[in-house]
Amino acid sequence: MRGEREAGPAAARWRTLVRARLAEVQRLAPRQGSAAGPAYWDSRARRFAARLPVAAAVDDPLLRRLRRCTGGRTTVLDVGAGPGRFALNLAPRVAEVIAVDPSPAMLRDLRRQARDLEVVNVHCVVGRWEEVDVPVADVAFSSFVLPLVEDAGTFLRKLDAAARRQALLYLSAFTNDALLDPLWRHFHGRPRRPAPTYLDAVAVLVELGLSPTVAVVQIRNRVRYATMADAVADYCSHLLLPSSRQVRSELGGLLASWLMADGDGFVPPLPSVPAAIISWTPKG
Repeated sequence: MRGEREAGPAAARWRTLVRARLAEVQRLAPRQGSAAGPAYWDSRARRFAARLPVAAAVDDPLLRRLRRCTGGRTTVLDVGAGPGRFALNLAPRVAEVIAVDPSPAMLRDLRRQARDLEVVNVHCVVGRWEEVDVPVADVAFSSFVLPLVEDAGTFLRKLDAAARRQALLYLSAFTNDALLDPLWRHFHGRPRRPAPTYLDAVAVLVELGLSPTVAVVQIRNRVRYATMADAVADYCSHLLLPSSRQVRSELGGLLASWLMADGDGFVPPLPSVPAAIISWTPKG
């Protein structure tokens, strides 16, 4: 493919890591569908919205950053908006938010919440970012989407072209694999294929001739399970395990020594995790 031939070493490394990671998901959990496809996220839309409600983003470092660089006349583009935790928080303070997501179910939930909140200036676009046609916005950002994208160069080049004043990426600065590794090895007998990191994203941006700056921030860990059964189901998904009775029983026993009791529920023993806000001035 032309894009692959033109890719520099940073973009080529990114593609290799993502392909191997997605192939691992497909091999271990073929019924889940591709983690890069809309069906995968459609099936997780309700759980995703419940875990990351609009109210939970109020104290998020990215939202604070976005509020500083936007105002009443600003147009905003949210690439990979999901159920809209950032889009719906920004909407009352800006002129317009265009929310792009490949998952129809995610955007249905966003529209429902927008109606409930009486938000009328969020416009949804269903489709992969690389394929949709949207107008240029003052500020364009993408949150926790890029690690599932093989062609990071094309994705970032388009994000840069879609922003007039500022473009931002929000990525983890901490790999959850480090925590899941003992469980992953226990069930799969080998380490997980590594995903690209925010440092890889910075390298791709530099390769595109951009000058990104990075701020590492702390995100409050809002994961909470009402029951151990809920935790087991969630970890089964993360670990790409079959949800058999034997697996659930074994995993539940392991999680009992990892999760912490919190009132009438359970939480992981990490109050916060680091993330990276990567920003740059578009080429124009």
